[in-house]
Amino acid sequence: MIFSGVAAFGQQSNVQITPYGYIKFDAIHDTARTAYGDLGFWVLPESADGGGERELNFSARETRFGLNIVAPENRGVKTTGRIEVDFYEEVPTANKYALRMRLAYVDLAWDNGWSIRFGQDWDTYNSFHPDMVDASALAYQGHLYSRHPQARVTKDTKLGENSSLTLKLAVQYGRNNSNIDGDGQPDENAASTPNYHGSLVLRSRLLSERQSVFTFSGAYGREKLSGTAHPGTYESWLIHGGVQLPLSRRVTLQGIAWKGANLDNYLGGIGQGINAVTGTEVSTQGGWGQLVYTLSRNTRTSIGYGVEDPKDEDLSGAARIHNDRIFTNFFYNATDRVTFGFEYASLRTEYAASVMRTHRVNFGAQYRF
Repeated sequence: MIFSGVAAFGQQSNVQITPYGYIKFDAIHDTARTAYGDLGFWVLPESADGGGERELNFSARETRFGLNIVAPENRGVKTTGRIEVDFYEEVPTANKYALRMRLAYVDLAWDNGWSIRFGQDWDTYNSFHPDMVDASALAYQGHLYSRHPQARVTKDTKLGENSSLTLKLAVQYGRNNSNIDGDGQPDENAASTPNYHGSLVLRSRLLSERQSVFTFSGAYGREKLSGTAHPGTYESWLIHGGVQLPLSRRVTLQGIAWKGANLDNYLGGIGQGINAVTGTEVSTQGGWGQLVYTLSRNTRTSIGYGVEDPKDEDLSGAARIHNDRIFTNFFYNATDRVTFGFEYASLRTEYAASVMRTHRVNFGAQYRF
């Protein structure tokens, strides 16, 4: 369905607005409690309230709604926009729903391949995600991703009939809730400098008719602490690479590897960015890999593994020192718009004094519109 916007005084603006999204239901059973319930970022220690106990979660908060906005071309500029929301604002409370803005941006593009984008969008360093039922998408288990307010410039260059190269450079700021020093101001805001992101993405047909994707990217930022045992400015950095390789018409191998420090703002460090006790950034590394097999037009299955391993020397106390997940799933398209998914995963979170595990079974039903 496409709507045309209306300008002032009732005049037709010719702006096309197309709604999209999906309704999703999840039923999840864990043999040990996770943070946070339906998301399953890591397995809670037994010392935590309810840690180690079985848990059942029903959820519909991954339900998503968005608007694609296209304006008529004007002065050689193609203007588009997007607004998208879901219900994950209250992440630490598994069964509490609150509306959250995911995306909100405007994009200006020229025929020569240059474009600029302003607003909240996916971070520049990531180009694809694992194919999963679980809404966490391996967050804190090897897959870094987030969305931030940003200003970004992009250059798309055709290298031939079946190949292209995309360069993206961005400055971004905000959406960091880290307040280690407890002064009521996010530590990233206190640094008063933006984060810098860049990526290079090569797309080309190699082994099949579908395009392969190769990415190399990085990020750098700062946070500032005051009123702690170790006040000062702390750095955040990331080196990130990924491959999405269709081996044939049915089989795709994909994965990402990365290394960095102070990455809790990007769902890294197993939620640990700065160790205020020792005054150090938490260095960490991780990645994930997945083999996806399309069985038929309406079915596909996959097996995958994700892991994150922060540097033990940068952690102290009851810190999380290792986190991984092995998973397998199956998807069935009951109609062109309805998909059922089933996923089994084994999660393992290692602490200084214990190792916690859970076996997770996730059923999902999704209707796309």
